[in-house]
Amino acid sequence: MQEFAGMDDRFSALSQQLAFHILSFLNIEDLGQLMLVSRRCKSLCVSVPCLTVDNRNYTHNLISRQRFNQFVDKFFVLRSNSGTKTPHFTLVWSFQGSRCDQKKKRKKIGNSADTEESLVAKWLSKVSLRGVERLSISLVPQEGSPNYFPRFVLCSKSLKDLKFCSNNCVLKFTRSFSLRFPSGLESLTLQYARIPDKFFSDAISELYSLKSLYLYECVGLKGIYIQSASLKQLKIINEKPVELCHLDVIASELEKIFVTWYPADFSRTSFQITCSGLQDFVWYGYPVNFYHSEGNWSDLQCAALYLTLPPGSEVGSFSRHDVQYVLPRLERSAKFLRLHAKTIEILFKLGHLTTQLDAVRNLAIDYCFLSDDQVPIIASFLKTISCLETFYLTSSPTVVQSCFKDGKLKAAMSPEGFGFSVEYWETQELRFIDELKKATVEVHREEGNDMELVKYLLKHARGLEYLTIVCAPSLASSIPGRLSSYTKVSTKFNFCLRPQTDACN
Repeated sequence: MQEFAGMDDRFSALSQQLAFHILSFLNIEDLGQLMLVSRRCKSLCVSVPCLTVDNRNYTHNLISRQRFNQFVDKFFVLRSNSGTKTPHFTLVWSFQGSRCDQKKKRKKIGNSADTEESLVAKWLSKVSLRGVERLSISLVPQEGSPNYFPRFVLCSKSLKDLKFCSNNCVLKFTRSFSLRFPSGLESLTLQYARIPDKFFSDAISELYSLKSLYLYECVGLKGIYIQSASLKQLKIINEKPVELCHLDVIASELEKIFVTWYPADFSRTSFQITCSGLQDFVWYGYPVNFYHSEGNWSDLQCAALYLTLPPGSEVGSFSRHDVQYVLPRLERSAKFLRLHAKTIEILFKLGHLTTQLDAVRNLAIDYCFLSDDQVPIIASFLKTISCLETFYLTSSPTVVQSCFKDGKLKAAMSPEGFGFSVEYWETQELRFIDELKKATVEVHREEGNDMELVKYLLKHARGLEYLTIVCAPSLASSIPGRLSSYTKVSTKFNFCLRPQTDACN
């Protein structure tokens, strides 16, 4: 308290905007103490626009959590009496160990015998009626109980952004989800939720103003069916295998879609998307049995395809999968195409690299290491391209990490091999070589397949203006000497240094 009192004079001299910015870093307990310093401090603390309530430090015993509940309740009464709005509100709350779990001990909080659930609902209701624009909720229910989606907050006319974290607990959507008033919600994020609920898709369709939907590590649903006339951005991310088998998106205004999806049972899977005006398409995961897309994709700027096989699976088991239908659609539309080398390998082994890709201008291939097994596959793919202007062949951190975990990186980088020289690339007669203007290639050693590809590009790409070599610092000094006989005055060199991994040592 003395520390706060000593700051009062300086704090009082601050503008309200700056004072609110400083107070946004304080938790509600510190605000409660600062309120006692002076009238101005009390006025500022009560009317702070960004408020966070977190009870995790008060769940160790019943008395502690009851006192905290009482304090928060009184704080909200003060804000209500002063007519304060709460544009940004964050609630982090654990119901585990609450007095409902303590053998139903019934102790009143002030003059109220409300349960914690009703108290939290009351606070959220007050915030919803007080101009909330951004609302973040993280709830841990009592053991064995589900979280219920707070439908009533959607009736707030001011709410634009809602984030709800279910902390790996079941999240329920009620059958009667229909809203009494049209919701103005524009962005919805659901995190770490188990949603074994068939009403989820109906709930999403009720949000007529929704522009952004983000589902992060949400499991339990076997099918996600989204139909929206307002949705512009969709992210569905599950880094681990999930029960989801069917993803069907119909959104006429959709601009960006990002999907990370590894079906646990990929024997019957489907991915259907219908939209016009799509700008970004990113898909990580396993191939699906049925893929279908409709709509005008002429505005597609960036497309990324990172399809791999489940551990222990053979390419032959995916012969029925519609991988071959994904790439041509993206190639015809995307201004920039990024592919995982494993995706190219799947297409190659299934015999789907026969289609000529004449619309690709900018291409990036992410790979683990340019081994002897991969060179013919990548070469076959590059032969289907005619007008490439920008080319990237690099090992992204995600790809290297996955290879390193599987023990593949050291094997791929063994001294044996490196049998594909400049002469091999010359026999491939790549059609785009005269069109190429910019190239970025990652080099792992002074002599290897990647280095030979660099030599080929320098020797035959007549219009090459910029060449960037990504390498470890230990190689930066020796590489220029090895390329001296291939360099041209018209090509500018650039080195991008990357720390060398343990696998390369």
